[in-house]
Amino acid sequence: MQVGVAEFLEKAAKLKRKEARVKALQANDSYVLRTTLQAAFDPRVKFLLPTGPVPFKPNTLPDQEGNYINMCRKLIYFVEGPYSGMNSIKRQQIFIELLEGIDKNDAAMLVEIKDKKLPFKGIDANIVREAFPGLLPEE
Repeated sequence: MQVGVAEFLEKAAKLKRKEARVKALQANDSYVLRTTLQAAFDPRVKFLLPTGPVPFKPNTLPDQEGNYINMCRKLIYFVEGPYSGMNSIKRQQIFIELLEGIDKNDAAMLVEIKDKKLPFKGIDANIVREAFPGLLPEE
């Protein structure tokens, strides 16, 4: 069984020492982890979705943790960039479909991230900067 990104970040956030959290992030370095952390903490990444709760039906199927890893590349549709001109209702529909297709914990995490929050205390922008220099702009 694969560990979901939200599950990994929750475990990493609970580590007692800052150095341990940094090492955990570095040891699990991947495109998906970096993209998720950048979406949460990089002020240059601006979501084109309404803030607040999202009306979606959480995925209750077992072993869905790998789905976010496979669908992470779709995040480009929801931020300023090449798809900024997309119809906003279509963008919201695609986001809801993405949320309903991934593990419920990863979906809840993405809902928070679109509002520029990471729901795991213990993982913040400074820890991300230390783990992955250059990923986020300096303050």
